[in-house]
Amino acid sequence: MTIQSNLPVTTEGLCSVLAAGSSVGTKISAPRLARPEMLLFVGLIVVFSGPVFLGSPWYSMMFQPAAVKAGESWRLLTHPFVHITWYHLLLDASAFLLLYHGLLERKITRRLIYVVAAAAGSLLLSWLAAPAISTGGLCGLSGIAHGLMAISAVELMVAQPRGSPEWRIGAFTFAIVVCKAAFEAISGRILFGFLYFGMVGEPVTVSHAGGIVGGLFAVLLLRSAKRAPSAKSSEDAASFVGRAPKDIFPGVPNLIGTQE
Repeated sequence: MTIQSNLPVTTEGLCSVLAAGSSVGTKISAPRLARPEMLLFVGLIVVFSGPVFLGSPWYSMMFQPAAVKAGESWRLLTHPFVHITWYHLLLDASAFLLLYHGLLERKITRRLIYVVAAAAGSLLLSWLAAPAISTGGLCGLSGIAHGLMAISAVELMVAQPRGSPEWRIGAFTFAIVVCKAAFEAISGRILFGFLYFGMVGEPVTVSHAGGIVGGLFAVLLLRSAKRAPSAKSSEDAASFVGRAPKDIFPGVPNLIGTQE
């Protein structure tokens, strides 16, 4: 069956329709990036790791205790984004970006706190337990990536019912990353280190454990802070309900038949 129309279609008619559509305020918004801060991370990685493609890493941006004590405090912020070789960059940056993008946390401030906490934990534990960084320095995103992996596993377990397939995946992932980092910190050897092919410098084994400790500490702190206001609100609501109307509104007669 065909339907014919005797109404002519003209250019003027199309223009009037388009004008009418614009007059009612129809807007087509451009797609927005879900996590725009990732562009910042990519930029920092390119800037501070770019020199490896010119033949040498940016040594003056790595963390070295003596240099920091001498006043080069910028190394505290720049060292995670510095890498020794292109292969080191490929391993660390890809893991970091994928894990960060996979976080379930919707608030950008909380996600950034996770990154800062994992970086701080990795740096502090390495500084305390690995004297070798006094000469060789510390750089790379692997410590933060391990922290983000542990956080992602915790998020999955919290978001899913206990015993569900997703919860089991989160628990298994958490156990794997924690056991891996513990083995490396205790033994001083990197698990699956043969996959490095000698192209990542001298790994600081405790840095991975430090990233996990810092990341989990941030999760615990933020979850505790989130629970505190809600608990206080519940107590306030309970006390409000339990009070008599005359206590809530002084001077107003008690219209509800309460026994005194």
